[in-house]
Amino acid sequence: MTEDWRYFPCTMGESTAFIFVDVGITETIDRAPANLVKIRLAYKNPHPNGLPSDEEFYAVGSIERALETFVTETSGWYIGRVTVDGHRHFYVYSAKEEAHWSSFLDSLSATTGYQLEADTRSDPQHEGYWQDLYPTDDDWQVINDLAVIDAIDRNGDNGTEPRQIDHWVYFGNQTGMLPFLTWARSEGFTHDEANSSSTDDGRYCLRLSHHGPAEITEISHRTIALRRKALEYGGEYDGWETPVVSSKSS
Repeated sequence: MTEDWRYFPCTMGESTAFIFVDVGITETIDRAPANLVKIRLAYKNPHPNGLPSDEEFYAVGSIERALETFVTETSGWYIGRVTVDGHRHFYVYSAKEEAHWSSFLDSLSATTGYQLEADTRSDPQHEGYWQDLYPTDDDWQVINDLAVIDAIDRNGDNGTEPRQIDHWVYFGNQTGMLPFLTWARSEGFTHDEANSSSTDDGRYCLRLSHHGPAEITEISHRTIALRRKALEYGGEYDGWETPVVSSKSS
């Protein structure tokens, strides 16, 4: 385990899942044991969004710490978890046999009152990490959006308040950005012509804006669309910013 963990929501089927994953092990994951153990925990009284209540949050946190200790003591790798549809799925790479895990989980279930089940399979290519947990390009955009929201929140921002949100997109030249700008306008973005210009390195910086709250559900569907479309037209989306808004304007 490293110190570089990331948390982000994503869509799984028709549900919203919440992933917490160690992204600091990308260079070393090939050294992990070849057996993937997925441990499934059923919440007792989850919220409608599948997340635990405050009471269960601490109870499940205690189970997770016990699991981490067991994994460390048995030279395994705890790499992340997925919370979805009232369940939490812990991902571990382990050299231990399935019977070894069954004994531990039976004991943990008996002492905590939570149903815990393990599914063990061979995964020498560590696809469970790369395919189930590791962020996609869209997920990384959400992670970056959450970082901006967290930064303004720490400065007293009220994320529910609508305000101007500015976006930056870079292209090789001004002509190259025109088809993208046509699309952006059709999607409701405003072109800030006064602050769009050529850069010192010869590129063209296009500045756009939209009006709305600084909440992840309102931000990320826009930033993901901007990133994807910019890439399609040969550009690069470079993020967004907004002033801190602490209360409703009069």
